[in-house]
Amino acid sequence: MLNNLRILAENRNLDVVLIAAPDNLDYYTDVPSLGDALGLLVYDRRSDSLSLYVPLLEYQRYRDKLPDTVNVYALSKTLKPSGIPVVEADWRDIAKQYASDKVGVDLSHSGPLQKILQQVLGEKAVDVSDDIWKQRMIKSNRELEAITRAVRITIKGVLAVQSSIREDITETQLVGVFEKTVRDNGVSKLAFDPIIAFKPNNAYPHAVPGERRVSSRDLVLVDVGVKVDNRCSDITRMILYGRPTPEEKKSIEAVVEAVEAAIDSVAPGVKAGDVYNTAVKILEKYGLKEYFIHGLGHGVGVVVHEPPYLRLGSETILEPGMVFTIEPGVYFPGKYGVRIEEVVVVTKKGRKVLSRRLEGVLEAF
Repeated sequence: MLNNLRILAENRNLDVVLIAAPDNLDYYTDVPSLGDALGLLVYDRRSDSLSLYVPLLEYQRYRDKLPDTVNVYALSKTLKPSGIPVVEADWRDIAKQYASDKVGVDLSHSGPLQKILQQVLGEKAVDVSDDIWKQRMIKSNRELEAITRAVRITIKGVLAVQSSIREDITETQLVGVFEKTVRDNGVSKLAFDPIIAFKPNNAYPHAVPGERRVSSRDLVLVDVGVKVDNRCSDITRMILYGRPTPEEKKSIEAVVEAVEAAIDSVAPGVKAGDVYNTAVKILEKYGLKEYFIHGLGHGVGVVVHEPPYLRLGSETILEPGMVFTIEPGVYFPGKYGVRIEEVVVVTKKGRKVLSRRLEGVLEAF
């Protein structure tokens, strides 16, 4: 992805591009950022050089993973181990070093290093956040392969949850089943904290699993994802434990139909907002429109929520290579919630559902 920085600088006629946001560092370097460690990636078009400045304790990890074409420097004013290119400076000094009239900075993120860049560069800073998002929205073949593998492992985790549901099992115990399964399949990091929720906890779109035990006629909402090669998956399924009530069955049927209709509407050139409207029309037909209280979907990539967003009024035009979720849901406070989520990639002729191997509604026996 490092070459994308060259393309960005060329397209915007910039002397320098500075990348400080952790997820953008992840995207361009393919090296996961950890915790709150800072880093500054610099592409200097004048010398066609790439440099990365990191704290001393992060130096060796990046040096081992990045090609020799990237200069990696450790920032330290005290410790100076031999054999390591230590720069005796702080982040403000580094920013001043690259100040010019044509400096690109991602101003869409907040954080201590971004704040320093804005303070040092002032009006010289050219906001390239939209350019970065446009690059990140179109996935490379390598990214698509990673997301596809992440989806496949996530499916294994969901199936393990399905087969583990039994009388009196808790939400958190099922979270443990999912996590053990995906880690046994080589996953070292989850895309987000798993959501496994029984009635009425699943009436919260972002439910927090607890010690609630499954009941005899329950709806089990499973919203889970993993990271493979630093790319995310995100899938939601409903598992029926016993026979649903007529009202619940209607809600499930409506959400299933909304998912399928929205997927069928995906194609290059279509507005993201139009896909959202397609799903809403189905829910409206069932009298459930007012119970759909969030966007229809979001992009997945380095992080689990990123552009494009499929929501009301979105003018984003879908393009081949975009990967996003489609996840309509309906929620009845104090009673239950239903959501089904698929991962879709836009192709040259239409769309492909990466999560199609797993039915939207499952049963626990």
